[in-house]
Amino acid sequence: MTENNELSRRRFLVATGGAAGAAALAGCAGGDSTPTPTEGGGGTETPDPTVLQLINATNGSGGFDPVKSGDTASGTVVQQLYDGLMNYPNGETNPTQMLAEGFETSDDFTTYTFTLKDATFHDGSSVTAEDFVYSFRRLAFSPNSVRTYFILDSLGVLQEGGTGDYGEEPLGVYAEDESTLRIELGQAFHDTLSMLAYSSFAAHPKGIAGDQPGDEQTSDGNPSESYREFLESNPVGAGPFQFDSWEKGTSVEVSRFDDYHGETASLDGVHWEVIEDDQAAYQYAMNQNADWFGIPTANYDQSKVQDASTDEAGRTVGQYGPLQNDMTVNYLKVPEVSTYYFGLNTAAVPKPVRQAVAYVTNQEQLSSQVFKNRQSPAYHLTPPLVYPEGKSAYDQHVEEAYPYSAGEVDVEGAQQVMEEAGYGEDNRFSFTFTHYESQTWSEIAQIIQQSLSPAYIDMEIEQAQFGTLLNRGREGNLEAYTLGWIADWPAPDNFLQLIYPPNTYTGQTGVLGYVNWGRDEATEASQRAAEAFERVQNNLAPTDEAQQVRDEAYLEIEEANWEDVVFVNTFHGATEAFWYDYVDRPKFGAMGPSRQKLNTTTKDR
Repeated sequence: MTENNELSRRRFLVATGGAAGAAALAGCAGGDSTPTPTEGGGGTETPDPTVLQLINATNGSGGFDPVKSGDTASGTVVQQLYDGLMNYPNGETNPTQMLAEGFETSDDFTTYTFTLKDATFHDGSSVTAEDFVYSFRRLAFSPNSVRTYFILDSLGVLQEGGTGDYGEEPLGVYAEDESTLRIELGQAFHDTLSMLAYSSFAAHPKGIAGDQPGDEQTSDGNPSESYREFLESNPVGAGPFQFDSWEKGTSVEVSRFDDYHGETASLDGVHWEVIEDDQAAYQYAMNQNADWFGIPTANYDQSKVQDASTDEAGRTVGQYGPLQNDMTVNYLKVPEVSTYYFGLNTAAVPKPVRQAVAYVTNQEQLSSQVFKNRQSPAYHLTPPLVYPEGKSAYDQHVEEAYPYSAGEVDVEGAQQVMEEAGYGEDNRFSFTFTHYESQTWSEIAQIIQQSLSPAYIDMEIEQAQFGTLLNRGREGNLEAYTLGWIADWPAPDNFLQLIYPPNTYTGQTGVLGYVNWGRDEATEASQRAAEAFERVQNNLAPTDEAQQVRDEAYLEIEEANWEDVVFVNTFHGATEAFWYDYVDRPKFGAMGPSRQKLNTTTKDR
């Protein structure tokens, strides 16, 4: 296949895939404090039940189907119910085998053959290669899948015919026998094993949601009876916990699966109380109704971190207290593979105004003044943990090439760029900045608003519910907004896909960044970014030569974004967790606590 044909295929798959909610889901984070407390522990030697009590945000996708539940809140529960071929152990960035007992790859890295473990689903049936074929076909073709592009575009599993329908067209996933699964890729992909660790690729029993993906909807587009049952009351996987109950907007409960193929959980179960308001969640934890929790920035006091030390993974470990309930708890801070940013719609906000926003955004000020140093300043979309050559190269690139006065609120620079474009006191520009409901983002917006005023810019501020903001963004009804992206797989292309210009065109299925970069009129920078990302897409092999091409292209995309200012990067997240002494749980890694299974957590209260 020629280069142009391959790129056309990829654009088609992004446009027709189930990625309509991608920006809201696995990659996007909302809320006032970065950690969504979802972990803790339980399990004693007494016969009394031990249930881990946690807090979760609202389950935005409306159920626990792994191909539909891409948001962090639902994904936290999905992680306990389902297993895939691979897994991020304790949320670390290097995947390990889960339901895969072993695997082989072809010399050109386009064929992966997995041997499956002897494992059992919660309904008592055995996990087979046919179940994975069914699960992967649902991911690719289900009308409910929000991750079609994961399997067809990012991973690039072969799809003969390329129609994107829900029918019988072949997918390059084959059951050679009950325990042997073969996956055929259109071209080599450098992060295949990491992709397969994502929960969207988890196994569920063949036919549980309908015999074919198209059976999941009725003729009028509503969920079929079989699909609704699977989604809401019978989400069967092969994970360490099995589904018990879900009261939408209130709570979720799971219980230990005694026939688990791995280490059987010590906990009898896990209960998530659904609380979206951060202050209500904090009070719930202060009353010791939650065993493991987060602390909103408004309630956080850095001086209360005690006996802190840093481990080999860069995690801060210590204690925190006293809390308002006079107790001192355990403390963990983990740098996260994430980025938060302002998105500026190029169709509504001219380039000089976007540049002015960059000039007055002082990432260091936001980190210290607003976040109390809980988060790290961001200048790239790519987080330091996955930046080519690491954090030192990240910092050097900023020092040498960042064009907007790093570490300053440069009102003079903002004024100058606006005046050169013909703006002044008699010709001011107005736009609206929309953020999700958050005290922290409200404070940030006010800082930017005040800094822009002397530069002839009147920035209106509005809040919207997280889901509303996302819907408006997809439709193109935002001028400027804030969102974040948490890694689906730990590599720069997972982040830079957000500003691949065709992925930013609002009103189209699969839009990832709501900025319309180069849609109406291509700029030199948007063309450079598009060409660089296409070089990435055509050099995806896990080889040193391909990696060098990708690394050079990554930097070119970052610099093109600096030139046109479609995203102003603000901070890279870190997850902080707090828990009472009666909980014992392994430290999690940079992929976050939502990727950590709870079967090795214990609780003794």
